[in-house]
Amino acid sequence: MIAFSPMTATTTPPVARARVLLLTVLLSVSITACGSEEPEAWTDDRAPVSVQVAELTERSHPRQFRFTGTVEGSERIPLSTRIMGRVDEVRVSEGSAVAEGQLLARISDRDIRAQRRQVEAQQREAEVALQNARTQFARIDTLLQRGSATQQAYDDAQAGYERAQAHVEALANRLDEIDESLTYTTITAPAAGTIIAQHAEQGAMARPGQPLLMLEASGVLEVRTRVPERHIGAMAVGDTVRVTIGAANETLSGRVTEVNPSGDPASRQFQMRVLLSDPPAAVKSGMYAQVFHETGEQRLLTVPTSSLVARGQLTGVYTVGDDDRALLRWIRTGAPRGDAVEVLSGLQPGDRYVVRADGRLRDGHPIAVQD
Repeated sequence: MIAFSPMTATTTPPVARARVLLLTVLLSVSITACGSEEPEAWTDDRAPVSVQVAELTERSHPRQFRFTGTVEGSERIPLSTRIMGRVDEVRVSEGSAVAEGQLLARISDRDIRAQRRQVEAQQREAEVALQNARTQFARIDTLLQRGSATQQAYDDAQAGYERAQAHVEALANRLDEIDESLTYTTITAPAAGTIIAQHAEQGAMARPGQPLLMLEASGVLEVRTRVPERHIGAMAVGDTVRVTIGAANETLSGRVTEVNPSGDPASRQFQMRVLLSDPPAAVKSGMYAQVFHETGEQRLLTVPTSSLVARGQLTGVYTVGDDDRALLRWIRTGAPRGDAVEVLSGLQPGDRYVVRADGRLRDGHPIAVQD
């Protein structure tokens, strides 16, 4: 009888069989890899996009200065009074459109009218006294001609008559002054425009010379801006400038009407005023504006605005790579120059960039440059 040892059993355990199978697969893969050829390189099978390119070169452009400012009415009129009194009524508020001659506010006139009534009473008394003095003078004059009065009596009567006449005239002048003061109790619009500031409310105390309202006359707008001291020498009254107002999507012509020769010692800036030519209704006072002033010549790198590619806050241009692929390069742009824009960084003279593409480009896409 033959005995079998457990180590010599013909049945292989499952774990051993798995190990043998794994070794067999690895050996097979190794042999196949050693006997095969090199794998082919990956090729881009995308069809090239036909493009027109241009070489970036420096070009001569007018030397341009840019300043920022605010659109304002060229005529701002502070409305105040010459008398002291309580504000009885304010009929407008900030933003109200007003017509010329429209009543805007009223100051209490009770004290002034009381003074007028008092002067009127004094005037009536003075007129009675004048009449008496006139009669007395006439009587003394008749007596003097008859020899029944002395020259002294005549002179006294004449002086009394002239004093009475002067008193009446003084009271009449006083009434004119009071009537003039009454005109300052009503605040009217000296021109058509818009109320841009309200400095007093009903019940407040008005004081002489203190502005109650600020009126901006309509029809004429200007841009007020500040010029740094390094550029002030290039500005002159009468210069024509270009003004862009982004909120109104408008580009207008303007004329420099004032360059303050005295600058701010703290900021080293000088105030400049630019009158706008025929501003449309979309342009409003208070809008942000940019003023462009061109003078002289300078060499700049520029690319057409049609070549720019926007990706969020980034701006780029497709250039031609060494392997005839589109290469998107991010650039920093400056001021616009007509249909082009100044390139401050990101490109160098001699770089070739895409001007027009016959299809949609992506970074790395094959391109075919047209002759």
